[in-house]
Formats: sequence, C-alpha cells, structure tokens
Amino acid sequence: MDRVVYTKSRRGVLSAILETSMIETYKQGSLTWVDAREPSNEEIREIIDTYDLSPALLTNLSSPHSHLNSLCVGKTFKVTFHFPVVKRKDMDRPHEVTFIVTKDTLITLRYETMEAIHRFKKEFEVIATLYKTTKRAHGVHLFYALLNECYDSLNAKLDYLHSKHEHIEQEVFTGNEKEAVFNISDVNRRLISFRQTLKVHDSMLSASRRHINECFSEEHAQGLDDIESQYRLLNKRAQTLSESVEALHNTNFALLTAKQNETMKIFTIMAFVTFPLTLFTSLFGMNTQTTPIIGQEGDFWFIVAIMITITIGFFAYFKHKRWI
Repeated sequence: MDRVVYTKSRRGVLSAILETSMIETYKQGSLTWVDAREPSNEEIREIIDTYDLSPALLTNLSSPHSHLNSLCVGKTFKVTFHFPVVKRKDMDRPHEVTFIVTKDTLITLRYETMEAIHRFKKEFEVIATLYKTTKRAHGVHLFYALLNECYDSLNAKLDYLHSKHEHIEQEVFTGNEKEAVFNISDVNRRLISFRQTLKVHDSMLSASRRHINECFSEEHAQGLDDIESQYRLLNKRAQTLSESVEALHNTNFALLTAKQNETMKIFTIMAFVTFPLTLFTSLFGMNTQTTPIIGQEGDFWFIVAIMITITIGFFAYFKHKRWI
C-alpha cells in the first residue's frame, strides 16, 4: 500500500514530518483515500486543486457546523455526518465528518480523533484489495466501508451504555436507590444525546442515495441498503436501551418512594405514640394543689405503668390495622 502524507504541501514538506501531519493519503490500486484532520483553508484548497474538485465544495469545511448539508456537483458529491459521543462531558459536540466522494477517491475531513477512522486506516489495504478483486473498485465503496466502520463504533458505544445500565440495575436491587438516581440520569442524558444526533442520519443517508444515483448509477446506490439496514438496527437498539433505562428509572423511583414511605410511616407512628405520652406526663407535671395520684405511695410506678399500658395499647392497635 502506498502512503503519502501532506502537511503544508505548498512548502514542499512531505515525509519529513510524518508524525505531525494532519492530512494523510492512502492509495491502493486505483483507489485513493485522503483523510484530513483539522485542515486549514489553504490545505482544503490544496485538496480541491489536487483532485480537480469544484470550488463549490469548499463551503462549510474549515470548521464544524451544527447544520448538516449535502451537495452534488458533476460526478462528485459531498455529505456531512455527525456521530454521537457518549464518554465525554461535552456530549452536545458530536464528531463531525464530511465525506467527498468521486469515482476513484474518498476524502474525509474531520476535526477530532476518531477511533473508527483509526481502525479504518489499518483495514484500508484489505478493503481496497477486496473491491479490486471483485473488479468494481469505486470511491463509493470506500464511502460505504468507512460508514460501516463508524456504525460499528457506535454499536460499541451502545455496548458501553448497556454495561452501565446493567451495573445500575444491580445497584437498584441491592439497596442503593439514592446512588442509582444520579447514575440513571447520567445514562439517560447520554442516550438522549445519542439518539438526537443519530436521528439526523436518516436524512443524510437519503441525500447520499440521491447523490449517488445522480453522480454515478442506481447500481452503486444499492450498496447503501446494507448501511441503511445497519442504521435502522442501531437506531432500534438505542431506542430499546432508552426504554430499558426509563423502566429502570421508574422501578428505582418506586422502590425509593416505598422506602421513604416506610420511613415516614415509622416516624408517624412514633409521633402518634409519643404525643399522648408527652401530654400525659405534662398533666402530672402541672403545679396544682390537687393533682391526682401525685403524693400517694408508689405514685411514680403507677404513672409509669399507665404509660406502658397506653404504649402497648397503641402498638396493638397498629398491629391490628396492619400498619406495622
């Protein structure tokens, strides 16, 4: 596999700074993949000039954008995807990747490191050779292969959220309902962000199919069927996990409410028992001349016996009512 690295190519610097390059070009046979991370405007123009692309494709490439877009110019199309993140705190800033596809070339522009693209670099030679042996090597096939890798990466992210869900489930049923409240909220928040980001893929995949039909052929667009199927399964899995988290939240809330109600019931019973006793002792503590019992022999033990009898009577009544 031929591998050429570009940085500031207008200065003639190539392999000398291989490790710090932001633009890498991979070639296998007639197929070329250009991966640009955080490209400058000058580097973007260099790519456009090198691969004879329309200047119209320059728009919205130098920095991430919240609004996704797609464009077809001649035999080239551009489409942008956002891929959700789940482990970072800034979940509202997904990975953005812009794909520019020609007959023999795939160009990707991104602004952050992505594990899926890192893995694709290792597999590029195998993938390109596979398509070459089938005598239908095309830039669209590289586009499909990289999208497939990205969706596999999203499945791995759902695996991570699923493992957190299972851990929280153990917490819920081992008496750690309070701790589980915050953990459930965190997982649910990440799932909401995941699903919101993924939801836009439906329109981007439809746009990709339309552009592939327009730029190449309907036969090439048929390869998108597997990608769309994978997207639907991923979306369904995210929805199912979200429903499971919601059910776990409801279960945890019910257990926490039951425990709180039990605690309140105990405090209510204690208050119901102690209030009459407090009133009873207060009556005998009044500074009067004719307080009953007071002054007689064994008056203290007589009052204690009355209080014990009242207490036992209350608890017997609560037991009869099945309040305890």
